Amino acid sequence: MIVRIRIVALSLLLLANLWLHTGAAQPRIAVIVHPDSSFTDISPKQVVDIYMGRLLSLPNNHIPLPLDHQGGSPLRERFYETLTERPLAQINAYWARLMFSGRATPPRMLPDSLSVLQAVSQNRDAIGYVEDDKVTPAVRVLFYIE
Repeated sequence: MIVRIRIVALSLLLLANLWLHTGAAQPRIAVIVHPDSSFTDISPKQVVDIYMGRLLSLPNNHIPLPLDHQGGSPLRERFYETLTERPLAQINAYWARLMFSGRATPPRMLPDSLSVLQAVSQNRDAIGYVEDDKVTPAVRVLFYIE
């Protein structure tokens, strides 16, 4: 009986260790733009302002086109929680209020990172985010989010 308890305890310890190491191995998030984009030295705060509808034009009068991931994707959740320090539910509520009042339009939602990469590579004013291991030469990385 004691041997079984020790085996179960050891198994649980190994599973917890595996779970912790798997979570730490998440890829960084790359904030990307078109290679010829006018976005140059843009700060994480400016990216938040673009994605929250507070920065509607850049100093060069270009209008940024923020591209987002659909629904509750884990990447979308990490992106907003890391940059805004708010849960995704609060971000969704924020956009629901703005849309209801007619004051702003949320970022364009795309189904996955491949779609974001393709859209950014075809639009000089687009800005998006993808896993860093999905970045291609068709886009330029502004910065990484850990």
